Amino acid sequence: MKTMKTIFRLLIVTVFCTVIFSKLEAAEPVSPESAPPLEKPGWKLTFHDEFDEPLLNDLYWYPAYRTGRVDYLKRIGTKVIGGAKMYHNSNAYYKIENGILKLIIDENMPPRLKKEDPAVSCLMTSDHRFGETTKDYQLLEKFAQKYGWFETRCKTVTGSGLYSAFWLHQTDPLDQEYTADGRRKQVGDGVVEIDIFEQLGKDTKAGLNLFNIHFTKHAHYTLPMGFDPSEDFHVYAANWKEDGLDWYVDGKVIQSYKGETPKKKMFVLLALFQLPWSGKLDPNLSYPKTFEVDYVRVYLPEEK
Repeated sequence: MKTMKTIFRLLIVTVFCTVIFSKLEAAEPVSPESAPPLEKPGWKLTFHDEFDEPLLNDLYWYPAYRTGRVDYLKRIGTKVIGGAKMYHNSNAYYKIENGILKLIIDENMPPRLKKEDPAVSCLMTSDHRFGETTKDYQLLEKFAQKYGWFETRCKTVTGSGLYSAFWLHQTDPLDQEYTADGRRKQVGDGVVEIDIFEQLGKDTKAGLNLFNIHFTKHAHYTLPMGFDPSEDFHVYAANWKEDGLDWYVDGKVIQSYKGETPKKKMFVLLALFQLPWSGKLDPNLSYPKTFEVDYVRVYLPEEK
């Protein structure tokens, strides 16, 4: 009788352990096809938007591209920025569907004179307004942070002449990558911008992506990722520190940089662009073109 009870107990323990271990195995690792947990060990969450509501959260975002600078350049009669034609309309065209933000460029939206003209759909967490001069300006900051972990899960756009971007810019407009009159700065003018990624639509099949810190001599990388980023969602992140930056794709370090980084807090920018810089636009391009974003999350290291 004792033998039968012992066998029965062993069977119960075996089944219990099998269930537990199978659950543990199923929990690791997190694949890029599914969103990782919001909690990040060793990090404190400071900002996140999972885009779970059908309307954009206006406590977090401005749905337009650099409107303070664009307005000022128009007032002083400038029609180009850094040699590139300004956008006819910098307001974003977007939708939120099934928990996914979709930044969209369609045949007629955002508004432009011809469908091949430059276009942008962008969200930012800060903007500014110049007064009569560039010495008189107002910051319209919703979120910005100095150093930390910045992450998104997204699916990029494909097609020559298009590109998807996840950037950090300094909130002070005089510290950004263009001077107030539209001249693009160069190495020696300060370290002002972090490109967590810039993914050119013409390079999706090759799996290439751009990772940059402007303006430095060496922190400019074109790297193969081993997949087409327009076919599925992947996780992109940057760990920004005072003395360097690590870029991550799907949880793995893809590039590290040691050197000077921006010295002030920065805001988050997501954008879909249609620009000649990213390749000649296909005249037979079929619209709409969409940059899909599952979430944006920002963290600071937990104090030890």
